[in-house]
Amino acid sequence: MKHLLSLSIVLFVCVGSIIAQEKTAAEFKNEGNDALRNKDYKSALELYEKALANWGDEEPVDDAMIYNMATCARRIENYDKAIKYYTMCEEKGFRGDIASYYIAYSYKKQDKEEDMEKVLVKAIDKYKTSKYLGHMKKMLVTYYLKKGAEPFNEASQILASAQNADPSQYDEIKKRANESFAKAKPWFEKVLKYDPNNSSAKESLKEVESRLNE
Repeated sequence: MKHLLSLSIVLFVCVGSIIAQEKTAAEFKNEGNDALRNKDYKSALELYEKALANWGDEEPVDDAMIYNMATCARRIENYDKAIKYYTMCEEKGFRGDIASYYIAYSYKKQDKEEDMEKVLVKAIDKYKTSKYLGHMKKMLVTYYLKKGAEPFNEASQILASAQNADPSQYDEIKKRANESFAKAKPWFEKVLKYDPNNSSAKESLKEVESRLNE
């Protein structure tokens, strides 16, 4: 009898612990929601992370909470965590389009533009009907314009140096300028792939092709 009583107490304690754990996760989440409403993003993230750590295996993780965690991390400029939690959202299919946009945004803020480009190219192809598609394309096009402008401006500076150079050096100067123009060309072509009416890319590409065909 004493053994059965002890066993009952153990079972009761175990069940009670599980219930307490679920309550704790729920309480942390609710407190996180309150902090988020008050725009206390740092506290909200900490509370949500405690909720996640105490989340029971028997219940699926709240996707909206994960998205809120990503948003809080982005707001406090913790871009590693923002990428982590937005990636979880994208993989779970919860607001995958805007999650992808903010993953790219976070990489951009970290100066990881190649990673940003990969995310955007994939997202633009995957979420063709998204209302955020224009924002994705704008971020990608801005990056391509910047990358094209670097060798384009370099080529222009090289050509400008010909004004004070000996005529015998002109061919070499032109060759070096064309090498830079050639590097710029694919970037402007990429711009026009995603923004066919981009006047800056059109004009720059026209100039590049004119120089290369001389």
